[in-house]
Amino acid sequence: VSCDKGIALVLFILNIIFPGLGTLVSAFLGGGDCVSDQVLVAFLQWLTAGCVVGWIWSIWWGYLIYQKAK
Repeated sequence: VSCDKGIALVLFILNIIFPGLGTLVSAFLGGGDCVSDQVLVAFLQWLTAGCVVGWIWSIWWGYLIYQKAK
């Protein structure tokens, strides 16, 4: 995702509170060829959040989004 640190921080927080939501929003903010991949990742994060794996994955993904922001 090519966004500023403020937006990336909001996406990170969204991923902590609502697993997969920050990933889903970042998919449409970033555009490009990997939108469908990001949407799939967001769906899987949401789907597996109940067994904690998806929640942790979502937090990690949000952290990576924040780290890659400009």
